[in-house]
Amino acid sequence: MDKLHEKYYAFILVTTFWYPIFVVELNSYGNMKYICLVMIFTCLLSGCKTTSGSIQNKPGGWFNIAVAEGVEIYTDTANIKREGAVAYAREKRVYMTPESKKPYVDKIRREYAIMGKPEKAGKWNDFSYCIYNCLYECTNKRFRILSVEDYDSAGKRIAKTTTAKNNIRWLNVGSETVGDYVFFFVCDYRQ
Repeated sequence: MDKLHEKYYAFILVTTFWYPIFVVELNSYGNMKYICLVMIFTCLLSGCKTTSGSIQNKPGGWFNIAVAEGVEIYTDTANIKREGAVAYAREKRVYMTPESKKPYVDKIRREYAIMGKPEKAGKWNDFSYCIYNCLYECTNKRFRILSVEDYDSAGKRIAKTTTAKNNIRWLNVGSETVGDYVFFFVCDYRQ
């Protein structure tokens, strides 16, 4: 073995879980220490999965936040706007099953029945998803729904409901809920 190989050598073991363990014999100058640290950090960080690339590659900027009770919840990261302690964001709720759609559509049917126009609720027979336009007050953990757009399975808008400015009320975000997760995602999001 030549002098170069005698001075510097390392044995690399890779466990069955692909976690690298490096056993290095350092020479009297410690030249391998820096190389070993760089190799360890490179291997550890290469296994990390980041969401920043996938967020930007989603069509329209929609990022899947959660799935709960047959409803997929997305946030439009391309349109999150911050103004001081306030954030504006769009939230998309895709209803995956007839059971998950039923409470939403039934509420609309009841409202039209109260107005004496139950036939108008027929537009929601092919309802698929809705998009909420919301204002989040990040310092007080509350939000307002500014408007809601309902869409059918072909992506055609059924209706857009905009709340009158004097009727917009603050909704508090419950702890340990999907709304809590969405709230912190929006308020902490940095583009």
